[in-house]
Amino acid sequence: MGGGQIGYNWQLSPIWVAGLEADFQGALERANSNLSNPFSTTTTGGVTTLTVTGASVTNYTTQIDWFGTVRGRLGYVWGNGEVMSYLTGGLAYGEVKIHGTNTVSGFLNNTPEFSVIQTFGHSQVNTGWVVGYGTEGHLTGNWTWKIEGLYMDLGHVDTVGVTSGVFISDVTSKATGGGVTSNSHFTDGILRAGLNYKFY
Repeated sequence: MGGGQIGYNWQLSPIWVAGLEADFQGALERANSNLSNPFSTTTTGGVTTLTVTGASVTNYTTQIDWFGTVRGRLGYVWGNGEVMSYLTGGLAYGEVKIHGTNTVSGFLNNTPEFSVIQTFGHSQVNTGWVVGYGTEGHLTGNWTWKIEGLYMDLGHVDTVGVTSGVFISDVTSKATGGGVTSNSHFTDGILRAGLNYKFY
């Protein structure tokens, strides 16, 4: 990830500083998962008992493409007045996505018989919250360095995929697949470094 921020600090006393800052960044964060559910059943085709076996396989990816925060912070100044450690927290927002495929395939009496594939996906901008801790120190001139860790919660995204089906030959049965309902919770642990320039 990478981005920028802007903010303002108030020197409350020689050792206490309050601040407000906003940031925005692009991200290439994603996670992948694979779920498989096998099944087996018997059915009748005419006067013959047939065995149908198979599996439902779901592959999906969740991702955060960009996010931003608006946070307050409260810092304690130490190290001859050139270093500040601070707590921070506030609003988070970002674009969260889920997309994937669900495949139902099977065999009729050990012979490949059917395969149904459906795609699903959803994207939305969520709001949530963020808290963290950091340290900022004087570098040179009006430049400072900072290192901070944040924990962000962007809430949930629900998806409901469509369902399709295919008839099994010589059997009065129908195999269906692609009907996926999912609920994903987007959280993020962030460790980042940055540079700030003070306009004063």
